[in-house]
Amino acid sequence: MSKWHKKNAKTASVDEAKRKLVVQMADEEYGEALGTVAAMIEQGIEDSDAFYDASYAYFMSGDYERATQWVDNTLRLAPQHLGARILLARICFLQERTSDGLAIAEFVLKNYAASLSAEDKEELAEMLDCYGTTKEDEIRAGYPAIARFLQVDDAAPKAQTEAFQPLAQQVQRIEAQPLQQMQPAQQSAADDEKEAMRLAQEILGKNIALLEKVHLLNSFAAGFFLAGSFAAAKHLLKQALGLDAHDEMTLKNMGYTLVALGERDAALELAARMKLPDFGLLAAVRG
Repeated sequence: MSKWHKKNAKTASVDEAKRKLVVQMADEEYGEALGTVAAMIEQGIEDSDAFYDASYAYFMSGDYERATQWVDNTLRLAPQHLGARILLARICFLQERTSDGLAIAEFVLKNYAASLSAEDKEELAEMLDCYGTTKEDEIRAGYPAIARFLQVDDAAPKAQTEAFQPLAQQVQRIEAQPLQQMQPAQQSAADDEKEAMRLAQEILGKNIALLEKVHLLNSFAAGFFLAGSFAAAKHLLKQALGLDAHDEMTLKNMGYTLVALGERDAALELAARMKLPDFGLLAAVRG
């Protein structure tokens, strides 16, 4: 078979699998949907929406650990996937990790409010409404984007409440817009590195599973990476590798971060430590 025919056959296979997956998710056939995603992976197909469907399927099945892992997989392919970030916030709330859930929701609303669909807004409102009522002062003080979204930002108190959690405060600095407009780039980078250090300390001190710590460090490193604060991202990923030196997601993310910092030799060493080669990372190292 010619390369052209092989390419078109694979495209047809991908389209067919996606259509099948849409139907299965709509019919709430989550076990079948996971089987479809597994079949796609066996064919070498990596698709962020399919990975998100897998995370949602695990979530609806009550397996929050695997749901979180597939959120990670989704964000690896599509760091700006809003559905995945919203689902992650939802998992945090259900696991009574309120400050983490609020921090993620604040990040989404602050940086991607214009991109949210009506369904996204409805889901966020469903998750956040109770906090706007029961923790109104805390929301006003620590989560301005959430306060605006819930329309409780009028006459907001200036002082933060004692209940306000540091983790949420730190994630507010992970912005998608350039920071140079606010202050010189050098000072901004230094501030981001300091905040990354404080954020890492906060995550490492949490009473949660090691896997969750690795996940949170990667998630917030992604925010710094998107903002161009590569040194800050590197610090968080270094802490994640300290917890699990063989985590494939962390190795890959650190590799891309090192490439962005111009440390190509170090990135190549990390790529060599991965169980399976990542062609995207190798291409980035090659330049």
